[in-house]
Amino acid sequence: MKFSALALALAAMSAGVNGFAVNNRAASFAVRNVALKSAAVDVDTKAALAQAANEARGIAMDSIAAAHSGHMGLPLGCAEIGATLYGGQMQYNAQDPTWMNRDRFILSAGHGSMFIYSWLNLAGYDLPMDEVKNFRQHHSMTPGHPEFPNSEHSTPGIECTTGPLGQGVANAVGFAVSEKMAAARYNTDDHTIFNHHIFALAGDGCFQEGVTAEAAAFAAHEKLDNLIIMYDANEVTLDKMAEYTQSEDILKRYEAYGWEVFDIDGHDLDAVDAAITAAKASSNGKPKFIKCNTVIGKGMEETEGTNAAHGEAGVPYVDNAKKNIGLPVDEKWYVSEGTRDYFKGVQAKNTEVYDDWQKTYAAWAEANPDMATQLTNAIEDNVPS
Repeated sequence: MKFSALALALAAMSAGVNGFAVNNRAASFAVRNVALKSAAVDVDTKAALAQAANEARGIAMDSIAAAHSGHMGLPLGCAEIGATLYGGQMQYNAQDPTWMNRDRFILSAGHGSMFIYSWLNLAGYDLPMDEVKNFRQHHSMTPGHPEFPNSEHSTPGIECTTGPLGQGVANAVGFAVSEKMAAARYNTDDHTIFNHHIFALAGDGCFQEGVTAEAAAFAAHEKLDNLIIMYDANEVTLDKMAEYTQSEDILKRYEAYGWEVFDIDGHDLDAVDAAITAAKASSNGKPKFIKCNTVIGKGMEETEGTNAAHGEAGVPYVDNAKKNIGLPVDEKWYVSEGTRDYFKGVQAKNTEVYDDWQKTYAAWAEANPDMATQLTNAIEDNVPS
């Protein structure tokens, strides 16, 4: 189904939703530097996710090396985050990328676009490896920054165009508003058709921009607890280590806004999984901010952990990096059969959720024909004359 956040918001507003903030004051709490109590990722799944993370790193390195342009730091540094999101935590159907109740993922740090292209390919979206190989080439499906489908690029799984730092965080807040408004207008006591989450991955540069501060304050005030921001905290900015330009305690800042905060090792699959699980389960009226402490350019020993890892400075070291993380040096854009099989399993599980939702939606539409017509008109951009 074609569906936009704008359509959701307009449909809900036209129906007379009186706001979307929760009136009761939720109990305040935060999670910082603690071991989250959650079942660890099982051994087989953890091994599959770790392998997928390294293969995503390899895909990103090969594409950036082929283009002689791009940003390696984020795709390599956030690989475990991508594996956790696309490998189990996010609700999506790669065969129906505009399903209205999908979780949304927004790459606010849009310069790291090979992160999302790698994971869309592995997750089974219609983004062929030939297009991944065509990274940053004219008319390809993999432009330098993610672009919402348009006449020039049509890449399934891209929720919005990002690039200007901080913009994606504000976009994510807008998506969260849309979901809350749609849920308030269309969910009934008998049927829930909107209950998805909004994820955004952002870096230091995003949080240095004022737009994120304004959006964060708004999100907390409106109690958007369906919003989960993943902060790639790698202590590096474009030209210098972050300590030269910032010294704030960002977790205290977000606590002060009214967010629930988490502080984790962004390379620990158990920790990433546990934090996201806790964030999704917490309907306490607080948006969620997960500080993922990472090593920029992880896996490329010549540049990792330095500002040189941010861009394409690591291109000369790609072969050595691939060897160090256990990938075949002589095979570009390598994806193992095991990783493909793992994501086929993920797709099967996601399809079960999707099929169950379709049954719920059909029952809801039959029970609420007027609302169903209104929602269909919004989806199809039918404006009453």
